[in-house]
Amino acid sequence: MTSLSRRRAIQASLAAGAMLAAPAGARAQQTALKVVWMGWPDGQVLPLMEAFEKRNPAIKLAVERMPFTQIFQALEVRLNARDNDPDIFIVDSPLTASYASRGHLMELDALIDKSRFAPSAIVAATYQGKIYSAPFGSSMQVLYYNKAMFKAAGVEPPSADTAKRWTWEQVVEAARKMAKPAENTWGFIFEQQERPYQLLPLGQSLGGTALSPDGLKATGYIDGPAFVEGFTFMQKLYTEWKVSPPGQFDTALTPELFGAGKCAMILGGTFLYDTFKSKFANLDFGVAPHPYFAKGKPVTPTGAWHFGINPRSTQKEATAKFVRDMLSDDIQAQWFTLRPYVPVVTAVWQKGGASFDSDMWRIVRKELEGTAVPRPATPGFREYEDVLRVALRDLQAGGNVQQVLTAAAQKIDREIAKYKG
Repeated sequence: MTSLSRRRAIQASLAAGAMLAAPAGARAQQTALKVVWMGWPDGQVLPLMEAFEKRNPAIKLAVERMPFTQIFQALEVRLNARDNDPDIFIVDSPLTASYASRGHLMELDALIDKSRFAPSAIVAATYQGKIYSAPFGSSMQVLYYNKAMFKAAGVEPPSADTAKRWTWEQVVEAARKMAKPAENTWGFIFEQQERPYQLLPLGQSLGGTALSPDGLKATGYIDGPAFVEGFTFMQKLYTEWKVSPPGQFDTALTPELFGAGKCAMILGGTFLYDTFKSKFANLDFGVAPHPYFAKGKPVTPTGAWHFGINPRSTQKEATAKFVRDMLSDDIQAQWFTLRPYVPVVTAVWQKGGASFDSDMWRIVRKELEGTAVPRPATPGFREYEDVLRVALRDLQAGGNVQQVLTAAAQKIDREIAKYKG
């Protein structure tokens, strides 16, 4: 045996002896929870977990963080094993129905006071009338505009007042005055040019419903008249009016166009505000509310990260404490300071003071309370999104809108039929 092996053997023996020597009561009181979380930086995760452990010294958290590109597949493997690993896991809110329908989430109604949360957050957390995921933050889209480009074109910029929000017709009118496609300069861009999260409000503003109420049928909904009209408008941004750059599907690059002064307007998440401030020192920009169609109504996308409890966890009391404490006013306020997602707990807005004293946060609070609509609740959301993303790319390339949407709706129906019954 090498000296290293001997040292490890001695250390293991001492550790085992210490555990045996500890009072049985002390050992029994120690609870460990296995937690799978998003792979955010240390400073945005560890303080929250430490705050929970400080409140609950008898509970230790074994936190495993995974990058966005891996977490969904990894969770599928872990949850499909149908054991108690993990006890707690992060949930992308539109997947709540998918996890709940397959028995991967514990019902949380007894642990969550709905009155403390924004209504849209509770909707996103609910499947078949019961709460299955704990709202941990939301998202909101705002219209950023380049002040210098507007001034040079002699165009009056949009108002920050939600009661005076621009229509999509006004956006196009202004964008056409500033777009110069030959110079790779554009009037308008979606941050997420092919994602349903960003684009569903086009049809919803015109009165469309993105999926049947039971979440199991797309035909007659996503290919109905409202979405055909809304997505025809989207298509014209690329093919007829040429105010938006075609084929730009990388969400890391679309903000770069705006930040570099190559696009007059971008409809993007609130998190872009800090990016534009820190990365583009010479960029002078303003913020306005999400547009809507003149004959329709304002609709804004929302939803972000929730977390859930594995119903097969053997640590029911400890997981209940995790839910209550992580949703408490003070830890939710701390979460906002670490990573400023749109708060879903009303008290955070009330106590935030100067943190929310800006055009953007005033807009966001109004939207959260009045226009926010989460993605459709369906056990087949992953299939729904994957099919629709391909269709949206085809539309931007000039595909027949009705035909593309009808084919997509039929494929979605086939994909999610397995969830019926």
